[in-house]
Amino acid sequence: ALPIYTRDDITHNYKYPEGSAEERAAFKKANHENTPPPSDENGVIMKIKVSEGMNKGRDFDVYAVINNNTDRDRDCSLKFGARTVSNTGVIGDECGMKDLETVIIPAYGEKIEPLRIQYEKYSSSMTEENLIKVVALLYEKDSNDVILAMRDIYVKNPDIKIRILGEPVQKKKLVAELSMKNPLSEPLTGCSFMVEGVGLTNGQTVKHLDCPIEPQQDVKVRIDFVPQQCGLRKLVVDFESDRLKSVKGYRNVIIAPLPK
Repeated sequence: ALPIYTRDDITHNYKYPEGSAEERAAFKKANHENTPPPSDENGVIMKIKVSEGMNKGRDFDVYAVINNNTDRDRDCSLKFGARTVSNTGVIGDECGMKDLETVIIPAYGEKIEPLRIQYEKYSSSMTEENLIKVVALLYEKDSNDVILAMRDIYVKNPDIKIRILGEPVQKKKLVAELSMKNPLSEPLTGCSFMVEGVGLTNGQTVKHLDCPIEPQQDVKVRIDFVPQQCGLRKLVVDFESDRLKSVKGYRNVIIAPLPK
């Protein structure tokens, strides 16, 4: 004969009876533990904010924004600095620093301290990731509290504009017109554009520039390619030079099939 299986209700072994005071207390405890702790609205908080136009080649500002959510003025000191950094965390040269012995944050008020990030200081040590680490350290004199705020910011490379000239048809020659402006105050040497795209180019195609690109100069080059596959394709462009590295651009191209 086949065995007969039955179920035993073991709910009472791990759960309080439904509707009981114990169940309500358990739900209340779980809900409390899963609720994020409230922000410190009764103290001093600080954040780092950035500005528009953080483009490579320019000076720009970042800000330590300090809020005092108490009913009395706070007497503080502030150290506010910036250094270049790699994506692996290796710290480079200082590119901005402010050391303020006295910063008064008014009761229920806000204090904004700017920090100027200077191109002449970050240009030589910035890696191709274009990252700067900003750190603000606020010391409150009465309570001896220390508040730390940190932020990694990205400095934007110039845009590469890509125009496709010709009829985008499989097996038919196309021309990619690439243009870019040198945003720096120094000339760029050793310049090259590289283009590639799966189904568009036969591997990588590189165009070397014979002359430097002068400060604020627009440069324009054309590169031929013959798409081998139809459909939606992506053309990827990479610009390299002595002072601007890994400048990227891309353009989607729809290639029509070869006419039958």
